[in-house]
Amino acid sequence: MSVTGQVAVVIACGPGHEDGIAGILTAIDAQEPAPAERVLVLPSSDVPDGVPGTWTVLTGDWANRAEALNAAWEVTTAQWVTFAETALPQGFMLSTVDASRAAQPDTAVLCPAVEPGEWDYWALRVATGIGSAFTWRRAAVELAGWWPSRCDRSLDHALTLDLTAAGWKAVRYVSPVVAQPPGPVADDAWNLRSAGIVSLHAGRESTFSKWENFLLNAELPARTSLYVVDNSRRPEFTERLRAACSRIAQACDLEHVDLTVNDLTYPSAPDEWYLKRERNLHVARLYSSILPRVREDLVVTLEDDIDPPADAIRRLVERFSCPAATPLAGISAAWDRVEGRNVCGGRADGGWGSAIPWDEVPYEPLDVGCIGGACTVWSNAVVSRMPVTFRWDEQMGWDGLMCTEARARGFTVQIHGDVRCVHHTWGVLRGVG
Repeated sequence: MSVTGQVAVVIACGPGHEDGIAGILTAIDAQEPAPAERVLVLPSSDVPDGVPGTWTVLTGDWANRAEALNAAWEVTTAQWVTFAETALPQGFMLSTVDASRAAQPDTAVLCPAVEPGEWDYWALRVATGIGSAFTWRRAAVELAGWWPSRCDRSLDHALTLDLTAAGWKAVRYVSPVVAQPPGPVADDAWNLRSAGIVSLHAGRESTFSKWENFLLNAELPARTSLYVVDNSRRPEFTERLRAACSRIAQACDLEHVDLTVNDLTYPSAPDEWYLKRERNLHVARLYSSILPRVREDLVVTLEDDIDPPADAIRRLVERFSCPAATPLAGISAAWDRVEGRNVCGGRADGGWGSAIPWDEVPYEPLDVGCIGGACTVWSNAVVSRMPVTFRWDEQMGWDGLMCTEARARGFTVQIHGDVRCVHHTWGVLRGVG
């Protein structure tokens, strides 16, 4: 039976890093207190010379890094387990055992740090890196389903997100910090965060099949849910939408589908002004009815008349794992705003009132002041912390106001000029095809 404060250590040796591993293990053995259990995970069956007999050595033909780490869980029994890839500095075991003994019952993750504290829930979802050599509560990780296989190099971050989403806490404790050399963003880092796709449907038949086909073929994060608001007020359309959601859920292995019928009415007129006050107020009301229910890390707003490329969501989501001076609040694809003259966004110096002509849009992400919500990925750290607002005296829709508030709080807003969509309300987009 495990004893409170017991800490096992797992060293997961990456390919090509076997040299010197025996010395690292011997140094860990010498720390006081010593680990309750010790496991070395190797990427090949060749065990380096000098590995101390105090260590259990695991080798195997694992499909991914998560499988290898989960194998290490199975040969340990301690209440807490530290996973690392390199040497643990002197004093690490003492501070970690003390932290495990002092941990509250709802703490699942212990993070070595210079200063103590608790990771803010949403800060974890904004961060592009959270350190290494974390110590995990066995009971919590078992409930979460062990190490997730959706990404490889960001496993610590992914597991921390899963645990905190389930109600557990991640706590920083004072300890010698394990060095983590910077490296390139992993190709699979876009699977780190969960995403909730939000679509409003007013019963538009002409583009419905395009919307469904996009989602059936889109590259989506491994943990994706779908939230649909049906505002058609037509039972036959509701059934068509329900059947499409079922097909999408099965084809894309969605975690959750939320279909809401909302009978808010708005009598739109043919060819009415795109920025008409009543129209935008109606849209804001619909978004305010659904966004508070979305708890995923990212919110994808996808309008029913936008036609993005299949890789649009992946390429937008990837930007949230790129290190930057300021965190990203939202990034949109590029599409027409009014009759194709300007991109749907405004410069940082003037919001919507400072339009960006198409010939000034680079084929890369561009910092801007405002973006629309037709094909846009938002950080839920921003969306969940402010209600949907509407101030027509500024001629700002809910999305523009969200951008203004986010930028005031130190976030960045971008348009990805290399992710270009067709907006069927306004025609064929510049640079597509």
